[in-house]
Amino acid sequence: MKKTALLVAALVLVVSACSTLTTTVDFDPVADFGRYRTYSWKDTGDVADKVWGRRIEAVLEDTAATKGLKQVKEGGDLWMAVHARFSTEYQVNYWNSGWGYGWGWGPGPTTVSAIPVGTMVVDLVDAKKGLLVWRGVAHDTLRPNREPEEREKTLRKVMAELFANYPPAKK
Repeated sequence: MKKTALLVAALVLVVSACSTLTTTVDFDPVADFGRYRTYSWKDTGDVADKVWGRRIEAVLEDTAATKGLKQVKEGGDLWMAVHARFSTEYQVNYWNSGWGYGWGWGPGPTTVSAIPVGTMVVDLVDAKKGLLVWRGVAHDTLRPNREPEEREKTLRKVMAELFANYPPAKK
């Protein structure tokens, strides 16, 4: 019996150690989250896979409802927007100081950053002010090679974690 319990505990530890899922949340400390009761979807065009898009929206709608946010077709207090990456994308940044020597004005240092596969960002924007008031980011969330049941289970876990402390406590 002790060996079985020890084996199960070790297995749980190994599985959790292999997970690279990380979530972070940030919010505007002066936003009055108590006045946000409704939200409308703001399509960013970032989720090209319509099946994934519907799955994400369904899970977010369920999660938002548990936090007292009701979806309305138009005119919500908040806009809810989702940004997702299903494949590795690269962002190239270069800086030009405007100064140069010799024959020309060449660009300054260039950096290339990889945006990780499976990253999902959920933004809540104050619809009246057009200001971002809350952002949740999850890495290693969206894996196209997972089975549909596993995808939904992972999404529900991620949304629960992202919205665990929503609405944020007033300072």
